[in-house]
Amino acid sequence: MASRFRYIACGLAIASDLPIPGLASIDHAKPPDLCIEARRDRRSRGTSDEERVRYISRERYDDGTPQLTVWTASSGAHRFLYRDGTEFIINADATVVAVRWEEPLTDADAAVYLVGPVLGFVMRLRGIVPLHASAVMIGSGATVFVGEAGAGKSTTAGAFAALGYGVLSDDLLPLVETQGRILAHPSYPRLTMWPDSVRALFGSSDELPALTPTYDKRYLDLQSGHRFRDAPLPLQVIYVLGDRTRTSPGLTVRPLRPQAALMALVSNTYGNYLLDETMRATEFDVLSRVACDVPVHLITFGDDIDQLLESCQLLIDRVQAEAIPEFYE
Repeated sequence: MASRFRYIACGLAIASDLPIPGLASIDHAKPPDLCIEARRDRRSRGTSDEERVRYISRERYDDGTPQLTVWTASSGAHRFLYRDGTEFIINADATVVAVRWEEPLTDADAAVYLVGPVLGFVMRLRGIVPLHASAVMIGSGATVFVGEAGAGKSTTAGAFAALGYGVLSDDLLPLVETQGRILAHPSYPRLTMWPDSVRALFGSSDELPALTPTYDKRYLDLQSGHRFRDAPLPLQVIYVLGDRTRTSPGLTVRPLRPQAALMALVSNTYGNYLLDETMRATEFDVLSRVACDVPVHLITFGDDIDQLLESCQLLIDRVQAEAIPEFYE
């Protein structure tokens, strides 16, 4: 069946036979880099090839079932199976992803996995290093925020969006070398936040719709009333989000030496639990150059989320004072 939907995400032209909520649509006939195929029947799972386990998540449910298991087949294909039954099969050259799910889940639920872990692994297979990061446009460069889960990457990006600044990503940020420069590529024009963050930034959690009928996260459509930066930008500065603290109600920033910066970046890449030797070598090469060429700072916001907008404005002033020269594509 011919693909009915065309999208752009992470620098890839995507053709899909199912709608993928959150991705930016395109109307031109550019040959797709990636095809998404939906399999809605109940055929037996697997790749039809001998498989070996690549990864089993530590997170398990009461019955002992892991949240995620990943296999690699003898053909080079890869299979992701989530505990809720959602399954993805990625072919060896990362040009086709087949997806299958069962009711009561919907295509919106499957898309949460697809535009996160699955697309992140597609990047890895293509030799692209993705940071687990949010990124916004200040001046002519990308200001990037990395940190552990729950550190506030998406909330910080949401604050900049509320202030009118363009957002490249709130989760998955591909780093792509172009003409000797490593650029941050935009992911997709949707920013997801938990209800308490939405309430603090926009007045009420009901201001934003639920991500899916089965998931309580909310999303901000960056194409509707908010700005999405849809072209790559040079890395301007990277901030490693530290623990919010009561002892420092405002904003503290401390530069990191290149070695410490490299360690921080390596620990905040996307899908690093799935890397093979080739992927690790690529990651080390790219991030070593980033750590040497781009300022990396440890940043700590106060724990009062109501003051986040004020802190972000202070950070904007700081970044603009140290802005990189204008970049032309």
